[in-house]
Amino acid sequence: MKISPKYYFSIFIILSCYMFAGKTVNAQYYFNMFSQSADSLYPKLSSASDKDKISIYNGLAFYHSFASYDSAIYYAEKALHLEEIYPDQIQKANAYRHMGNAYSLEAKYGEALFYLNQALKIFEDQKDYRKMAELYFDLGKLNYDMSDYDRAISYSDKIVALYKTKNSDNLIIASPLEYGIIIGLTGGAAREKKDYNLAYKYFYEYIDLSKQYDFPYRVDAIMILSLASVYELDQKYDSALKYYYEGRSFYPWNKDKPKSQHTGYERDIGNLIFRTGNPEAAIPFLKLAYTEDESDGKFFYATYSTANLGDAYLQLGKKDSALFYYQESLRLSEEMYKANFGSSKDSAESTVFGGYQYFFNINEANIRQYYYGLMNRTYQYLYNYYLHFHDTVNALIFIQKKLPYIDSLQQITKEIELHKIQARYENERLELQVNNLSIDNENKEYSLHRSQLILLLVGVISFLVISFGVFFFRQNKINAGHEKLQLEQKLLRTQMNPHFIFNSLASVQNFIVKQDDTKASIYLSRFSELVRSILNNSMEEQITLEEELNTIENYLELQKVRFPAKFDYSIEMDDNIDPENTLVPPMLAQPFIENAIEHGIKQKDSKGNIQVRFKLYEQALIYEVEDDGIGREKAQEILKKQNKDHKSLATSITQERIKVLNKKLKHKIKLEIFDLKNEMGDATGTMVVFKIPIV
Repeated sequence: MKISPKYYFSIFIILSCYMFAGKTVNAQYYFNMFSQSADSLYPKLSSASDKDKISIYNGLAFYHSFASYDSAIYYAEKALHLEEIYPDQIQKANAYRHMGNAYSLEAKYGEALFYLNQALKIFEDQKDYRKMAELYFDLGKLNYDMSDYDRAISYSDKIVALYKTKNSDNLIIASPLEYGIIIGLTGGAAREKKDYNLAYKYFYEYIDLSKQYDFPYRVDAIMILSLASVYELDQKYDSALKYYYEGRSFYPWNKDKPKSQHTGYERDIGNLIFRTGNPEAAIPFLKLAYTEDESDGKFFYATYSTANLGDAYLQLGKKDSALFYYQESLRLSEEMYKANFGSSKDSAESTVFGGYQYFFNINEANIRQYYYGLMNRTYQYLYNYYLHFHDTVNALIFIQKKLPYIDSLQQITKEIELHKIQARYENERLELQVNNLSIDNENKEYSLHRSQLILLLVGVISFLVISFGVFFFRQNKINAGHEKLQLEQKLLRTQMNPHFIFNSLASVQNFIVKQDDTKASIYLSRFSELVRSILNNSMEEQITLEEELNTIENYLELQKVRFPAKFDYSIEMDDNIDPENTLVPPMLAQPFIENAIEHGIKQKDSKGNIQVRFKLYEQALIYEVEDDGIGREKAQEILKKQNKDHKSLATSITQERIKVLNKKLKHKIKLEIFDLKNEMGDATGTMVVFKIPIV
């Protein structure tokens, strides 16, 4: 198990925010966030005039914009209210900036982008280049958090351009340390977009700057760690290990020691050694990291070290030690929850030592995403452990504990993704506004120069038509993305419905009661694989045909265990189809297969058959599901007698999915359903046919 490089770099971004707010690092190597603490600002309010209160409210809004959304918004709005009475464009821009950064705490990216851009426009109008650089930094950081790395890099480039053209003794765009931090952040964005060569360029540029200006060791250490992570992602493990070890030399306590006695980075070194196939050599590093992280209250890190220790001991065949560390990972995850996800919520704290403990204050949605993911992985490790040793009773306990976290993780991930989609739309809308303004200015200049009103009118009308077309197209794209997220959620809940999960777990329980451990283990393993594949595939717009086949076959096998004498099935595929390189939307046919079993074959007196076929015809994949059940008409009659309020959602949801998918496709997906009948007109089954373009 490895911690995401983006997680490490997010911590560094926070340190950078404090420094780029105009603060420096003192000899004790800690970051002082504010020249004045909140405690020094509150007493000034009682004696200050209303006009002077604007800057005090902005100071409090800035203070809280790193940790407390409600407080930051409250004080920024009070500053804006007074600014309407005592106009001051700079104070107005400051309030907008603090509101934008506060909204980013709640992952409300659209609102954050709006207010930060409002502040930037004012600073640009005022030609306040230092403040412009600060806003470029905030916007770059926000786009990094939104995973829009190209835009994050573009904002860094704007700061670099200002630094090279405007920086002087009279106007400080950025100090050398601030400039070095920006270079490092740009390297992080390049790494996240997997442009490793560009990432190397920026990190080595930072190293050269640090040699020239002697930057603080904490910043150097994080930069070296980030460079090592790039080499690790680039699968250049020797270089990665070299820089992990080199990072130790930046710590003062290692200065007078031989390299063999240096400490630091044990977690990263141990993880990498374990990853490269040497669990025994990794164990001492991971144990030291685990002990230090737990004693420092860094439970998030400690859970990763203990999980890796469990894996290492399991690979070495040490069963009891492996179980101990897996259980430790679970305990530490619970400790993390008790400690407010490992964060300090004291918003009155003015000095941040290293900034690590403040990471989780930044975004509540991401806090929960990390926690649900952590609990999900922890229970999965324990489930795998017990299943490995054929202890199906305990395996069942942990897979049941995992299920609520799967649902919570899926839900919070979709919420975050929806915010990001909305924010990307906001980015595009703002860019369109800038382009519109530029075109409008050109039109005005042209009309004044030529004095031809008619040409101006034609230009304006053309511009409006084009703008409306672009806006309409982008709006449709955003709506399509939103609809897709909603439909995927509906589909997931429809496909893995509580009845199926209950029945499947009941089957496992039945095997256990009968003491048939082998069948229980096989069934539970297949059920777990099916749940995992459906959850994973539901997040993807397209998967390979081979993955789709595995999911269908797994589902049919599980249903055969539930109804052993009710049906047989077959899966046929043309020889000229390449399943590994043919892409299809995931789980289109699964709801219809479920209907065939539950409503068509289950009600049949004799044994039924289900046939799944794949053919190529006219540059399209023909995907057929045929059953010889009682037919849709008779099935509906039986359902109405059993449950008058029953509604089958399979057809309507699948048709909605296809409608959303077709918005992006030149060649459309088609769905047809045929009621099969014999010569006498009696129902003999149902056939569902998908025609999926493969060009």
